[in-house]
Amino acid sequence: MANANLPPLCAKGCGFYSSSQTKNLCSKCYNDFLKELIAKSTAEVKVDPSSAAPNPSVSVDSSSVPTPSKLKNRCESCNKKVGLMGFSCRCGKVLCGVHRYPKEHSCNFDFKTADRLILAEENSLVMADKLESRI
Repeated sequence: MANANLPPLCAKGCGFYSSSQTKNLCSKCYNDFLKELIAKSTAEVKVDPSSAAPNPSVSVDSSSVPTPSKLKNRCESCNKKVGLMGFSCRCGKVLCGVHRYPKEHSCNFDFKTADRLILAEENSLVMADKLESRI
């Protein structure tokens, strides 16, 4: 005898309970469904129009797939290995402990203008109310 209060089982038949918010799938199957959906949307598939064969050649555009960026682990001034202890400057360089100061690595970042822009965004102009009767 089944209880009427139990949620329905997963639509893929894995045996776990599902909900209508997850398209009648359990949480694991729903996460797999989302991963497949994202993979399909990011991979742009190009079909070769010149071949009229029933099995056209399919190529994946490799420029749309992001490549992991290589971590910089050397000082850009003295080329010393810094590993995890490297300091990153606002100019975008990774530096050792000796060259971490702007004067030591001849930094070309304009700190004064950048800080003035931050202050202008944070401190908006405050004006008093023009009607004195509201005070």
